[in-house]
Amino acid sequence: MSGQYEADGQGTSATCHLNPPAFKGRDARSKWMSSGRTLDTAVSPTGREIAAWVAPKPSEDANQPPKIPEPSSSLSDRTIYFACPSTLPSPLASFYTDTYTLFTSLQKIVASSIRLPIPGGGLDAGGFGVAEVWDKQGNLVGVEGLIGPPGSETVGHMRRLVMMYLEELLKLRESDGIDDELRSRYETVYNVFQLAATLYLPQDGRGEGLLGEELLDWLNDVDPQPDNSQGNEIMQSRNPWEHPSFWPYITRCILRGFQLPAASLLRTLQTHPHPPIAELGPLLAAHLTLMPRSHNTTAYPLDHQFLHAHRTWLAKFRAELAAFMGGRGRGRYLDGRKEGGEDWSAWEADIRTVVELMEGKSDRLLEEAADWREAIGAYGVLCDAGLRRDDLPNVTRKILAKVPVDPALVDDVIQSSLCSGDIVKALMGCHDVDLWLAAHLGDVFDKLALIPDDEERFDMSLRDYFLLEYADLLQTNPHHPLLWRVVADYLAAAGDEGRARLRSHIVHIGLGLEKDPKGKSKEVPNGDHPHARADGMDVEGEDTVETDFHHFTELRAVCMELKLEEEWRTIASITADMLVRRGEYGMAATMCLQAEDGYGLSRIAEKIVDAFVQHGEAEFLRQVDTLPPSLLNAAPLALNEMQLEGSGVLVLESHAQTTVSVFASRLAFLSEFRDYLLFMSQGSRDRAAARLVNMLTSGIAPASFWAVLLVESIVLLEDSEILFSSNDTFELLRVLEEVMSNASFAQDDYLGQLALVLVSQRKVGSDQRGDGKAEALLDIKQGMEDAQRKMEEVRLALARNLARALVVGFDNPF
Repeated sequence: MSGQYEADGQGTSATCHLNPPAFKGRDARSKWMSSGRTLDTAVSPTGREIAAWVAPKPSEDANQPPKIPEPSSSLSDRTIYFACPSTLPSPLASFYTDTYTLFTSLQKIVASSIRLPIPGGGLDAGGFGVAEVWDKQGNLVGVEGLIGPPGSETVGHMRRLVMMYLEELLKLRESDGIDDELRSRYETVYNVFQLAATLYLPQDGRGEGLLGEELLDWLNDVDPQPDNSQGNEIMQSRNPWEHPSFWPYITRCILRGFQLPAASLLRTLQTHPHPPIAELGPLLAAHLTLMPRSHNTTAYPLDHQFLHAHRTWLAKFRAELAAFMGGRGRGRYLDGRKEGGEDWSAWEADIRTVVELMEGKSDRLLEEAADWREAIGAYGVLCDAGLRRDDLPNVTRKILAKVPVDPALVDDVIQSSLCSGDIVKALMGCHDVDLWLAAHLGDVFDKLALIPDDEERFDMSLRDYFLLEYADLLQTNPHHPLLWRVVADYLAAAGDEGRARLRSHIVHIGLGLEKDPKGKSKEVPNGDHPHARADGMDVEGEDTVETDFHHFTELRAVCMELKLEEEWRTIASITADMLVRRGEYGMAATMCLQAEDGYGLSRIAEKIVDAFVQHGEAEFLRQVDTLPPSLLNAAPLALNEMQLEGSGVLVLESHAQTTVSVFASRLAFLSEFRDYLLFMSQGSRDRAAARLVNMLTSGIAPASFWAVLLVESIVLLEDSEILFSSNDTFELLRVLEEVMSNASFAQDDYLGQLALVLVSQRKVGSDQRGDGKAEALLDIKQGMEDAQRKMEEVRLALARNLARALVVGFDNPF
C-alpha cells in the first residue's frame, strides 16, 4: 500500500491519500460515509508508517456505543492497511549501509592503535604493552592524558578510510535514483568532507608538508574554473588579444594554477602590432611556464628544494622584468607610444594584474579572486609558496577580513570554519546540512582529538550527540527494519547514552518468527480472511514465508559482540515463548538454554507431556526428539548427582557454554518416559518395567501423570513373565493409594490427565469428533468414570502380580 502527502493551501497540515482507496467515485464516497464508517489511524513511533482501519463513527448518543450497521463495503472492515508517507531512495539506503562498514572499521583501527600500560608488568621495550582497550560495557577505554592525537600511521589508515567515504559519496552523487535536491545536498557533503580530509588527514600523517597545491586541487574540484571551451574560443580567434575575455581568462588561469593555458594565450602577443606588448607577452609566458610547483616531486623531492627554486625563479623574473622596463617607473610597462593610431595604455592595468599575480602580491590576489575560496586556493601557490597547515587559520582570517563569507551560504560557513580551525562551528553547520555528515565527520575529528570537551555544560561529547542524532534518523525511516544492525553499532559507539539506547533497541528488533514455518496462514478463531490475524483483523499484502533463522543467528552474534548478554537472554526468552505457542518445542528449549530460563524449560516439558495426553505416543516421541540431545542425556545423570548431594537444582552446560538452572525432574522424566515407550515398542518389557518403576518411585514424574503411568503398568503386570518384584509392587500400590486418596478431593489434579487420555483413545477408536461444548463436558465426565475403573484394574493387576511374586519367591519384602 502506498501513501502520498498533499499539503493544504495554508501549509499547516497535510492529507495522506492511500492507495487502494476506501471507495471510488463521488457516489461511492457519499454511500460509504453515510454507512456510519470512518477511518482510524495510528502512526508508528519508528519508521513513520501509518496504520489505517475502518472504524464506526462516534455515536451522537453518548449512551449508545458506536457500531457499523452494514457489513458490506468496497473496503473490508476487517483489514488493516499500512502506508508510509515518505520513502528512502534505494541509493541512499545503500549509501548508509556501505558507509556503516567503513565507520565500524574506523573504530577498530583506532582502538587497535591505542597502546595502554599493562598493569603488573609485562611491558615491551618502549614501556608499553598491548592491553584491552574495551571495557565490559563495550566502551573504548580512555586514560586521562594518555590517549591523545593518533600517530602518523593511524592517521594514514584513517585517511584511506575517509577516501573510501568520498568514493561512496561520489557513487551517490552519480546515482540515477535520487532527486536534484538530494544530489545537491550530497555534493555539499562531498566538498566539506574532502576539504576536511585535505586539511586534517594529510598524506604523510604528520601534516608537515606544503599545503598550497592541495588546497588549489580541492578548489578546482569543488568549483572548476575557467571554462575550457571559452579558452578554445579565444585561441581560435584571428587576434586572440582582441577577444573581450582575453585578459580575464588569463587572470583566472593564473589564479587557478593553470599556467600553461595562460602562457599559451600570452605567447600570442608576440604578433601584436605594439612592440612593447609583443616583447612583454613572450617574456611573461616564458616565466609563467617555468614557475616551480611543489607537486612536481620529481624535480623537487624535498620542500626546501622547491622553496629555493621558487625564490630563484621569482628573483630571475623580477630581474628580467626590470631589464624590460629599461628604467621606466614601476608599473609603466608600455612606453606610451601609439601604433597604427591605437592607444594601448589601457592595457597597463591588465598587464599589471598578471605581473603582480606572478610576483605573489596578496592585495592584488584578493582584488581579483572571485570569492574567499579562490583566494585561499591561490594564496598558497602565488603568495606564500611555503604555506603549511599551521599557518592556514591566520591566513584565512586575513582573507576573510577582505573577502567575507556570505552567512546565508551554509556550505561556505562550514568550509571557512574548517580553514579557520573552528571545528565546533563547522560541525554545527554540518548538522544543519546533513546528519550523516555531522556524525561521521564528528567521529573523525573526535579521533583526531580536535573537538574540545565541555563537560561543565554538556552531558555528552559533541561526537556522541551527532551519532545519536544519526541513529535516530535511521530508526525513523521506512527501511529501519533492514538497518537494525547499522543502528546497533552506531549506538554502541555513542558513549553511555548510546549504550543505554542500544539495550532498548536490541530487544525491540523483530525476530522474524511471526510467520508460519510451513508457509501457510495459521487458523485463527473467528477469522474468515486468508490473512486473518489473531485479533480478528486482516493484514493486506502480508506474505507468508518459511521461518528464516539466519536473522536470529545474526542477532545473537551482535549481542555477543556488543557485550549484551543480559539483553540476549531477554530476546531468547521472548523467542522461546513464541516458539512454545507455535508448538516448536525443540527450538524453544534451545532458546531457554541460552536464556538460562529453567522455568521455561519446565513449561516446555509440561507441554510435551500434554502432547502425549492429547495426541498419543507418536506425537510425544516426535516432540521429544526435537529437544537438544545433550539436554535429555544429561538430565538423568545430573539428577542422580543432585540426589547424592541433596541439591534441588540441575546445572547443565550447553555447547555454547551457556549455564542454565532448571528443574531436573521434568527433564529427567521426559528422558525416562521416552525410553520407556521405546522399550515397549522394541519388546524389551523388562527394561520398560524398570523405567516405569523408577519414574514413579524417584519423584521425577508429575503427580498429575501418575495415574497414566499406573494404567501403563497393567500390560506389564499381566505379562506371563514376572517383571515387577514384590518390593516394586508394594511401591506401585503405595503410589496407587496416594492417587486414590488425593483424587477424593482433587479429582481433576490426579485423574484429569488419565481421563483425557481415555477420551482421546475412545475418539480415535470410534472416529468421533465431539465439537460441541455439551458433548465435550459429557466426554470428560465419562473419562473420569473410566479413569476410576482403570484405577481398580490397576489395583487388581498389582494384587495378582504381588501374589505371583511372593509365590515364586522373586524376592523377600520383609
